[in-house]
This record gives sequence, C-alpha cells and structure tokens, in this order.
Amino acid sequence: MKKDDLQQGRELLAKPVLPLVSMVQFLFLTGPFATVAEVIDELPEPIETGYAVYEQPRRQLGRYLALLRPLEEVKRGIPPSCRVVDEEGADLDGMTVATALVLQQVLAAELEEINSLLCAPCGCTLCCIGPDSTMVQEFFEIPLQEQETALFPAAPRFASAELARHRAMDEEAPRVDGRPFYAMQESGLFRWQNGWSLILPRATRCPNLEESGRCRVYADRPAVCRRPQIFPYVLEPLEGGAEGEAGQRLRRALLAVVDCPYVEALRDEIAAYGAACELDVIFRQNKS
Repeated sequence: MKKDDLQQGRELLAKPVLPLVSMVQFLFLTGPFATVAEVIDELPEPIETGYAVYEQPRRQLGRYLALLRPLEEVKRGIPPSCRVVDEEGADLDGMTVATALVLQQVLAAELEEINSLLCAPCGCTLCCIGPDSTMVQEFFEIPLQEQETALFPAAPRFASAELARHRAMDEEAPRVDGRPFYAMQESGLFRWQNGWSLILPRATRCPNLEESGRCRVYADRPAVCRRPQIFPYVLEPLEGGAEGEAGQRLRRALLAVVDCPYVEALRDEIAAYGAACELDVIFRQNKS
C-alpha cells in the first residue's frame, strides 16, 4: 500500500473538522448567538490551529450545520433525550451530553467520507469475508439496522425467541437446528437481542460481494460498511440495549483496526488526527 494512492483521504485526515466544531461550540454556548449558523458566518478566514491551517473554515463547517443544530436546543434549556454516563457509571450533565452527542455525529460523518476515500484504492475485501483457516474466529459479525436487511434478499434469515435472548458474541453460542449458529456453509441474517446482523462463518462471503471484489449495493451499503476501519468512539453504547436505549458511556476516543491495509499504512496520520481532535487513539487488531 503506497501512501500516494491515499492522498485524498490523507488530506482530510490532516485537517479534521472537530477542532473547528469545538471552537464553534464554545463561542455559541458562551456568546450572544441565537443560532450556530451565526457563529459560523462570523468566523475569520483562514483559521490556524496548532495542527493545521483551515483556508475555508466556514465552508467546511457548513457541511455539518444540521448536526450542530442540537446545540441550539441545549442553549434553550431543552435537555438531551439520551442518557450518557462517565467511566464510573455516573450520569453526566445535559451540556456535556449534548456536546458529546454532537461530536460523535460530526466525527461519524467526517470519518465516513475519509474511510470511503481510503478504502476505494485498496481493492481489499477484508471486511466482506468470513475467517480463513489461519484465524481463531469461527465467524465475523456485521451489525445492521432494521431497514438494511432488505439489502440482502437472498440471505437466509434466522429469528426465534432463543436468538432474541442472546447476542452473537455471547460466551455460549446459541444453537440453530441443534448446532452452533455459525456452523453453516453460507452467510445469513440473524435477529439478536440487540438487533439484526449479518453473520459470515468460516470461508463464506457477503452475499453482495461479487467475484470481482465489487459490492453490488455499494451506493446503498449499510452504515457500518461506510465506516470500515476508523471508528468514532466518543460514545459507546452501554450493554443491555441498542444505542440510545440503555444509554451510552463517554469515551472520547477513536478506534482504528490495524488489520486494514490503509490503517497500517497511515498510523502516524491517524494518530495526529486523533491528537488534533483531542481524542485517545486505540489501534486494535480485529481478526487473528
């Protein structure tokens, strides 16, 4: 993997939007502004931080304006509907919760674009196939939103009261037809306690992966496939429910999976991106 092939993604990594977002949050919440747009309109150009020079900060922030508007609600005294706790499990105040939710959403949107730019030149199918014979895992799981299951019309579906009491990664594997759920010869959709996922057992592939390595549904691919290997980890869902139900824990981190060729090639750039965003960067191997 040559870094020159990843230039577009590298350029975005070098100028993350979160430092600008943090600036706008502070100015809006402490100043005499009725809307976030007013703050953005008054920003000088260019803006220089300790990490980068932003030639057109107003234009860059304008792309995320819809994700910043919840700050207007918290300034009007409307509390966030989501529960967020700290590392010790204590509930956080509404202002901290609101700003964390905004940062998570903005980071997810920016990383979706960055990951897409970095993933395309790789020609890699690592995220789309099950474990091979050298790996210890019996299967890989791709979490799906309810509506995304329609993207896999040919995949067999498994939904039962037994499966609904479990998660795919439970220590004791749920059974289907008397066998562990992953002991099948093809990929399939399973409905768990925490929702649907596509299970890729050993030596299987995503039903939408063509022999050429292209994705049949690339333009409409699931959300998890749009953020392949650099993940926003400002918040993590708490155990016991889907995101937003049981609540979330404040982590202020970025997760990068080093199995991915572009993550391994761009460790320094990803670390600098995380530092500019004031996030801890966690490099982790996912497949072994």
